[in-house]
Amino acid sequence: MATTLVTEIQRAQARLRFLSRADRGALIVRILRELQTHRHEVLGHVPADRCVWIDRLIASVSSTIAEITGMPDAEFNRVLNEFEKLMATLQDVSHAETQLKTIH
Repeated sequence: MATTLVTEIQRAQARLRFLSRADRGALIVRILRELQTHRHEVLGHVPADRCVWIDRLIASVSSTIAEITGMPDAEFNRVLNEFEKLMATLQDVSHAETQLKTIH
């Protein structure tokens, strides 16, 4: 699922100047949902004190969606770049964990 989201982010970056505020908001909400899914499905067994980083990120994104969607194109693009890297990293880590579980 994160691979599809990375592709969506890349598409949004390619047509950034044509995205409406609603389009931007929908993308950020999609990213937020993916983060929440990862937190519950992949990190659900991890002690809460080791997941503070993702909990804070989720809370921060949730409370600033309007500000994020209202950013100038260049800033919004930088935010999307960071989310793209994060989603790719989370996908890679999740995939590696799955492979380790399969091997053992």
